[in-house]
Amino acid sequence: MEPYEVGDDTIDNNPFAEPVEQTEPAEPEEQREQRQEETERVKEPGKSVEQVDLLPERTKSGKYRLLVKVTALERVGNVTNKRENPVVVFDVSTNVPTFRKNQHRKVRKTADEFRQLFKYLNGAIQESFIASLPPTYTSLGINNEEDYTQTMSRFQQWFNRICDDPLVVRNEEVAFFIESDFGSYSPISESRLPASGLRRKTLKQLSPPYDEVVELAEFRPLVKSVHWISQEIQTKLAKVCKARKILAQEENAFGQGFVALHEDQLLYKNFGKVLTANGDIDSIMATLDLGTLHDGLEWIVRDSYVVKEALTNRHLIMRDLLQAQQTSKLRQERARKLRAKRDISPLKVDEALRQLKAASRDENELTVKLQRITANMCIEKTLWLSWFENYLSSSIRDYTMRKIEYERKKLSLLERIRSDVRRADTKGGLSRLGREASLSKIKQDRQLSQTLDGDNWTGEIRRRSQGQFDKLSQTEFDKTLNLQEQTNQTDLHDKSSLDARHAAIMLGLPTF
Repeated sequence: MEPYEVGDDTIDNNPFAEPVEQTEPAEPEEQREQRQEETERVKEPGKSVEQVDLLPERTKSGKYRLLVKVTALERVGNVTNKRENPVVVFDVSTNVPTFRKNQHRKVRKTADEFRQLFKYLNGAIQESFIASLPPTYTSLGINNEEDYTQTMSRFQQWFNRICDDPLVVRNEEVAFFIESDFGSYSPISESRLPASGLRRKTLKQLSPPYDEVVELAEFRPLVKSVHWISQEIQTKLAKVCKARKILAQEENAFGQGFVALHEDQLLYKNFGKVLTANGDIDSIMATLDLGTLHDGLEWIVRDSYVVKEALTNRHLIMRDLLQAQQTSKLRQERARKLRAKRDISPLKVDEALRQLKAASRDENELTVKLQRITANMCIEKTLWLSWFENYLSSSIRDYTMRKIEYERKKLSLLERIRSDVRRADTKGGLSRLGREASLSKIKQDRQLSQTLDGDNWTGEIRRRSQGQFDKLSQTEFDKTLNLQEQTNQTDLHDKSSLDARHAAIMLGLPTF
């Protein structure tokens, strides 16, 4: 027979025991005053005493800190390894006692090591919404400066979110991850989810248990809708960008056809060059759409899935708690039936008591665990919604600003052939529209619609710097266009002039 544990004496579920009135010893007045002072000190607006007791990490969140700064990103190996497994270089400053020293410089970790750390934290810390890892590359291409900057920025954001969570900062596995040698990290401890594999898929098909916390009960459907809507927008945006790239190829072919339409007509040549350049701009815009909004939604899709699964884990723990409560009731009822019998076997009584205490202990552990998860998730919900709103707004703003920038460049290119189009006939190229304009006025009117004072077509006056104006009025296609124009002008000059050999032949043939 196994001895009872010391902690079991606090659980009074013995149906064989007689009711005994217990009187608590008088508490000293000094201890009572000290407890009142601690209660008043930890009380904060919006936090109850129960919540403070459940989450001691958050009440002492200012005691420990972990600061990480990403300094570099290295891509080595073959193309697949460069895309999927880059090396992140960062510096660490901390005062957490689980670290051997306070400063760590030029720590190098691969993306595979980050994935192992995330997998462990996601299973070990079920109270928090562990930030999902950002994509290791962008749609802009791995040999691009913008890809380098965006990937570094997103890993910095991930570290900021991880370091803001006091439960993660106090986990010793984070110290093992940072202080381990390059390429050698693997989780030392084990983490287990409430359910996995086929059992998890089966339980997710059932209706969730009744949730008394309305705030979290309404939050999971919201996160699930965010996840699926973001995926749907991603799919549609990818189709649009693919069609836009095909359109850009057709625009290039259309422009080249205009260039070859008539060699002596300057209008067709310039018009074809500008159409070709506009096709290149459309191709660039399609790539930028993927690199800004599509990649931004990719991180939201991953993070919302992690949050949704964390809330599912809470539902699974609620199911385990209900089963534990039912088991505790059944074993207590069994013990009462044994008490009602006249002949009671001591072995059966000891076994019933042992099972009853084990069931009560499991029930209490699950109850405290569920209360702790619920209290922390209510805090994490506000933080996650704030991050989601800020990150989505940032992605949309970046996407919109890039669209505006390249649409202005397209307008700037089209305005360069405005004078050529209006010189197409004596009426200023507008005869088909029933409008007339003198060529002398057209030659004088060469002002661009985008100036230092703003845009003529927006109706708003906004002062621009010379650098901003040059960025709009000058495009990356100017050099190619100017070179082609110079080449064409040279060709025209060569066709209208005679070379030395041809001139000698003509002079050697008398016409009289």
